[in-house]
Amino acid sequence: MAGDREALTRAERDKDVILRLYTWDGAWVSLGRFQSPDRDLVSGSDVPWVVRPTGGRAVLHGHDLTVAVAAPLGKLDARSRGLRVAYRAIVAPLVEGLREVGVPAALGEDTPFGKRFGPKSADCFAHVSANDAVDARTGLKVCGCALRLTESAVLLQASIPLGPPLVDPRTVFAAPAAFSTVTLDPVATRKAIAAALVRRFAESPQ
Repeated sequence: MAGDREALTRAERDKDVILRLYTWDGAWVSLGRFQSPDRDLVSGSDVPWVVRPTGGRAVLHGHDLTVAVAAPLGKLDARSRGLRVAYRAIVAPLVEGLREVGVPAALGEDTPFGKRFGPKSADCFAHVSANDAVDARTGLKVCGCALRLTESAVLLQASIPLGPPLVDPRTVFAAPAAFSTVTLDPVATRKAIAAALVRRFAESPQ
C-alpha cells in the first residue's frame, strides 16, 4: 500500500503514469480507507489486514493479481475530472486485458446484471454496479476496483482473481460474495493487463 501511495504522489508531483502489478504473500485483506476491521471483518478472523489509500469495500487477496494505476488527470480525457468518468477510463483496459485471456468481461451496464446488487456486505465482490467489470455469462464480478481522485491525479487499485481464495471467505466476511471457479494463468494475465494499460496511456494526450 505504501508503494501505491507513493505512486499517487509521483503522479501529482511529477506528472508520471505509474503502473504496478503485484501479488501477495499469502491471504490478506485490504480495507477501503473508510472501513474498519472491527466493523467490517468477522470477529476473530486471523487474516492480516491493511488499509488502502482508495475507498470502496474490502478485498480478500492472495489468490489475485493486484493492479495499481496512478496517473495525472491530464493523461486522461479532458472530461475525466469526474469520479465516474475517470474510473471508466482506467477500467476499460482492464476489461480489454481480461478478454485477451479468455474472460468475457464487460461493464455491468452492458450485461443483464448491471443493476444487480448483492447482500449488504463489506466484501467488494458481493456488490455489482453498472460500472463494475463482470463476467457477461454469469454476472460475477471479475475485477474489484477502487478509486482515489485528487485535484490533479487519480489512483486506481484493482484486484483480479486468478483462482479460488486461499482461505474460506466466510472466515473473513459475514456475507461474502460467491466466487468464480475460473482459473487464469497468472503470467498470461499479467502480460495482457500490462499491455492493455501501456497501450491506453501511450495513446493519452500529453
